[in-house]
Amino acid sequence: MTLVGCSSVRLAVYDYQKRHEYALENKAAIANSPNVKAKTAKASFTQEADKYIGTPYKYGSCDVKKGFDCSGFVYTVAKAQDLDLPRSSGLMAASGKHIPWKKAEQGDLVFFGEKNKIHQIGHVGIIEKNKGNQLWVIHSTSNRGVIKENVLESPYWKKRILFAMEVIKPAKVKS
Repeated sequence: MTLVGCSSVRLAVYDYQKRHEYALENKAAIANSPNVKAKTAKASFTQEADKYIGTPYKYGSCDVKKGFDCSGFVYTVAKAQDLDLPRSSGLMAASGKHIPWKKAEQGDLVFFGEKNKIHQIGHVGIIEKNKGNQLWVIHSTSNRGVIKENVLESPYWKKRILFAMEVIKPAKVKS
């Protein structure tokens, strides 16, 4: 087993024999301020993600100049928006409540993996648009770097969609 992490990121234990990552800390700071309107914050989140389109892929990296892997990209976008997310896609998935991807909105995260392997998260992206037969995601792919695509038109991605997760929630109104 190995401890993994990136700078001030939460730690995880990765078991190479089981090929599974275990969170040592799994709480993500979720934007929940009465001063922030959720739709505006979600739009800002995807606008920040758009800035990195064209950045090359680099495994294990969250460096704008060298490139990103999928979770490094999401981590960097979140950090720029003052959101505290874990560094790996597995820990990101463990840090919040899962929602069906069909109910996800702009600014939510979408997770991909092998559906027959429980808890095997292999990829994460940021939803830009989810309407009808369109699920537009901004993500860092190993072949094309950071791109925007309708993953429902991709036989590869479509069959790997697992669930989504809100990272920016509407503020609770005190009564």
